[in-house]
Amino acid sequence: MKTTKKTMMKMKNLGLVGIAFLGLAFTACSNDNEGDGGLGETTRPLVIATRQISYEGAGQELAGENSITDMKACVFEKGIMTKVFENLQPTADGYNLQVDSYDGTIYMVANADGMLDLKQMQTEGISEEEWKTTALGMNEGKAANVFTGMLTLDGQGQSAQTLTLKRGVARFDLNVNVAGSASIERLTLKNVAQSGYLFSQSEGVKSPTDVTRKDMEVTFDTPLTASTPAVLYVYEQENNGMEVSIDAVIDGQHKVLTKTLEGNLKRNTIYTITVRKNDIDIVVKVGIDDWEPGTDTEIVPQL
Repeated sequence: MKTTKKTMMKMKNLGLVGIAFLGLAFTACSNDNEGDGGLGETTRPLVIATRQISYEGAGQELAGENSITDMKACVFEKGIMTKVFENLQPTADGYNLQVDSYDGTIYMVANADGMLDLKQMQTEGISEEEWKTTALGMNEGKAANVFTGMLTLDGQGQSAQTLTLKRGVARFDLNVNVAGSASIERLTLKNVAQSGYLFSQSEGVKSPTDVTRKDMEVTFDTPLTASTPAVLYVYEQENNGMEVSIDAVIDGQHKVLTKTLEGNLKRNTIYTITVRKNDIDIVVKVGIDDWEPGTDTEIVPQL
């Protein structure tokens, strides 16, 4: 069978069309990679193990106090939020993340479900400096038991890292030290900030500029007659006329023990209120990563 010149021209044209389509396919693949990150690179695995240091000194962590119910993470590169991870689930080795590179800063936030919308923040183009000043409000009238941590990647390609989580609240314990009988009916902390910064501020302990304050009262359905930990949690905050007040019946006499607090309230810190017959002390203890040392405060009764 003879092949005519006309037939050969058709075959040649079909070959050119095939090459053209192949070129378009390569162009499309290249454009898809650029849309993913602009570098045409695949994501890289990163396993982050988190740690929570136990209390030191006289402070004791409570059962369930270090529980993590949800975990979020985000990545900042050159001051821009580039990756968001919601509802991370732990494995035996830690939390598995897929990152674009081993360079940047990773922030992790635990127990802030429903209080932070990282995807919305990314869409709005939040900067890293703005992120560091994120504030949390109350969760159903209580300070959220959040933990935060930061990890800076150095670009060395280490796919396994350890990040330390630090709690964002201060804790008040009650210690009853009365030779006779004592029952604590109510604890009131006055002028408490109703929001706090998610992360420690470089300038030291601060409260958000738009913070509101109100008294926080804990009334015990059954008056306390023995030492009780964790009667109240509050956010780290500047002290703006804060005062502790305790309503108690001691040796059959009703007393109101009050004292103006001195100094700011620091995150990750236990404040132990010791009730005596005629006065109370507030002692600061240290704990998880690590509970910070502080000063003692003497409280005298108002009869």
